[in-house]
Amino acid sequence: MTDLVLDRAGPQDLQAHYEDLSRYIRDITEEEIATFWQNGWVKAPGFVSPELCEQVIAHYMSWIGLRWKEWPTDPADQAEFKSKIEGIIGNPAATFGIRRADPWMFNYVTQRKFGEAAARFLKVPSIKPLSETLHVKYPISSGFGRKLGWHQDFAALPIDRAEAMQTWVALVPVTPDMGPMTHLTGSHREMPGGRLSTFEDPQEIYPELWEKYEQSVPTPLGQGDAIFHHALTWHASGVNQTDRVRWAMSSYRMSGRCQYTGGQNYNTDGLGLTPWKHFDHPNYPTVYP
Repeated sequence: MTDLVLDRAGPQDLQAHYEDLSRYIRDITEEEIATFWQNGWVKAPGFVSPELCEQVIAHYMSWIGLRWKEWPTDPADQAEFKSKIEGIIGNPAATFGIRRADPWMFNYVTQRKFGEAAARFLKVPSIKPLSETLHVKYPISSGFGRKLGWHQDFAALPIDRAEAMQTWVALVPVTPDMGPMTHLTGSHREMPGGRLSTFEDPQEIYPELWEKYEQSVPTPLGQGDAIFHHALTWHASGVNQTDRVRWAMSSYRMSGRCQYTGGQNYNTDGLGLTPWKHFDHPNYPTVYP
């Protein structure tokens, strides 16, 4: 597989340079679609090839200037590692912005095969990419381990309907003690829970959800395994209890019918989008059909 490198090219220039990566992405199955609608999430083993995962990591490392794939042993190197990662975590515009800066990543995100999978899962006629996020969980030995509390994604998305889903890809093998996602199975059937503050505990506000729905148990993920979940599915992730760095990437894809609400979101702010209109901008091309 070759890298797609276009100096000073914006997303609007890239369709002419589109490289089909479908040989590295498998089709989803009817059984997986049925499980998605039954549970609000589904695991898809081997969705992306390990070779393509390595390319994604390499481009992220190059983009942020990171020299180590694993947590380094030297304290000075550890400080630099943390600085590079926190530089994007602390800057949401950067967290969501790699496809604006890296032509290869724009090509990856806009793959028709990804769009087709989202359209089949959501049962909608067309798909646009919304955002993508790098997830780097430090090993517990670093002293910077983090967990991600329970939440729904929909409240943070500037879209007018819940026709959206996340594709979370394990870029490296992930064991259950590395903090993979857990879900409240079936919770996508419930109403939106709102954009909770850091001082609000959803288990206290909506205890009935934890009484009604079962929390999934993390299972091992191979490199390239994906977890798909609906925008209304409650989910969380734990601390990485190992000595390895947990690399993952999530991408949000939405129905082409979604309209922009005008809500603040670093992925859409400053692009001149018109509230209550469709996402008519080169950053959001229709990738399926």
